[in-house]
Amino acid sequence: MSASPKAEQLAEPKNAAFLKKAIAFLGKASCLEAVDFYRAMYQMPGCDDWLLAELGKEDLYFLLTHLLRRPDVGHPWVYERCREIEREPDDHLDLWAREHYKSTCITFGLTVQDILRDPEVTVGIFSHNRPLAKGFLRQIKTEFEQNETLKALYPSALWQNPQSESPKWSEDEGIVVKRAGNPKEATVEAWGLVDGMPTGKHFRVLVYDDIVTETSVTPVLMAKTTTALELSYSLGAEGGVRRFIGT
Repeated sequence: MSASPKAEQLAEPKNAAFLKKAIAFLGKASCLEAVDFYRAMYQMPGCDDWLLAELGKEDLYFLLTHLLRRPDVGHPWVYERCREIEREPDDHLDLWAREHYKSTCITFGLTVQDILRDPEVTVGIFSHNRPLAKGFLRQIKTEFEQNETLKALYPSALWQNPQSESPKWSEDEGIVVKRAGNPKEATVEAWGLVDGMPTGKHFRVLVYDDIVTETSVTPVLMAKTTTALELSYSLGAEGGVRRFIGT
């Protein structure tokens, strides 16, 4: 038996219409306008956890600055990059200067947002070597362990005590959030291109960050890295996406 139109209308979250208008406004707003909007939203009598959680799934800048505890990201240039990423998140090479938050916005923030949107996603983070990639995984892992606000807003995706509740929760094996499926891939794993590349895995999202280092800029190592990069494409799932971050 299907629900009546009236029942469906009553089931809609009270802030659903506001969220739709907010997303439309924020997509065109300046950084200052967005910051003023966030401030006013928090002061609304009807502001609730549902609204904050849903906005975090849609607004990367809000997710970073308000839910992921990164007020240092609060800069108009970074704001514009977040909007740029939202418009075209996949299959691009993002070349930004050092200390311009490219890894924060994409490898960290966008990966977290992917997981909050769909806990069934699988992400492989690749760097020149595995220790570098583990550093990016560690940041996500620590956030999911220590950010109580995030755990409260997304209880269907995040464990309350992941170290004891998750079937996998380590830098070596990767981390697994709450999910219905049981793929052999963890939710997020960290691997090296030149050393430590896995076999037999297929991730829906391949993230390449720091695949070239200062010590690897030689003809021999560049050729080795290029070959490894091409081989790593086979680790993507059918219909998956790739993201490249570099300087």
